[in-house]
Amino acid sequence: MVEKCKNQFNLVFSMLEKLIEESSEKIWNQKIGGHIYFQQLLHTLMGINFWFRDNNDQFIEPFKERGFYPEFEEDPLSVMSKTELINYKNTVKGIINQFFFNRSDQWLNEKSLVYSKLSNLDIIFMQVRHVQYHIGYCNALLHENEENKISWIDYYG
Repeated sequence: MVEKCKNQFNLVFSMLEKLIEESSEKIWNQKIGGHIYFQQLLHTLMGINFWFRDNNDQFIEPFKERGFYPEFEEDPLSVMSKTELINYKNTVKGIINQFFFNRSDQWLNEKSLVYSKLSNLDIIFMQVRHVQYHIGYCNALLHENEENKISWIDYYG
């Protein structure tokens, strides 16, 4: 079961990667859909970074000093380049790999180390929903503003 969860999450993450790669500079720092576009992508990655931790140590928000406001409290004070976001995406991909590494099916039902009221399986499903929501939202923004959109990745990639 862990392997199936990992495969499904990786397919979702592949769609997020494709979305980041195919988003143009034209809309990158544009306020569309109520927020600066890159903020949506950063927010999505930061959610994975937060929830897929292996401990409940205090979360240190990456890039805090740059004023990107990944929880949409305000418009960002500066622009995160696409290259920077791709680098952060690669860091998050490593966090995902570590999260699923050497896990048993029993682990899925164990309490999350980050939030004990949820199981690890709850966290995985929550993040699948969260990532898919933002992929769909950003994909709609792309389609509306650039006339392109990313393709659905099915079970077989």
